[in-house]
Amino acid sequence: MAEAEAAATATETGEPAPALVNVRVQALLIAVVRLALAAVAMGLARVRGLDAGPAAGLFALGAGLLLVALPASLTRRRGSRRVVEAAPLPEGAAVMPNRQALALAMYPSTIGLTAVTAIALAVSPDLAAVLAGILAGLGLAALYSAGLLALSEHELGGRLYAERGASGRVFLARKAQA
Repeated sequence: MAEAEAAATATETGEPAPALVNVRVQALLIAVVRLALAAVAMGLARVRGLDAGPAAGLFALGAGLLLVALPASLTRRRGSRRVVEAAPLPEGAAVMPNRQALALAMYPSTIGLTAVTAIALAVSPDLAAVLAGILAGLGLAALYSAGLLALSEHELGGRLYAERGASGRVFLARKAQA
């Protein structure tokens, strides 16, 4: 509730409205990018001489490691509570273009992991296959998040937007009644 009051006060006092991202679209976009990068990395590991069977096993190992570790990480986050407590969209709030929101979502995890995977391709195709699996796991996790966000938006009757930065406030733009 205090966050909603702070957002309302910010716009009433003449401070600029927060720059927001459409969280569901951002999750879908980053999922597609991560899954595509994982597929490319896996293909390049195969080109570097890794046989199909070991490549698939190492890829599954990487994805499995990430997907096993992820639920422990999610229990420490308070994302679902923030979604339920979403404040009304502030007057004059600017929504970032999807291209810019995607670029922000890629840094640092996707860019860093892709760079490490590229280096691993030169050194060890086995390691590259594991890292490609981790990238795929991140992509699957983003797809899962996009699905949860779509369900939340349906239940709340609007679109969810998040503020970039440390506060990470969540806002809801209700759908217009027809």
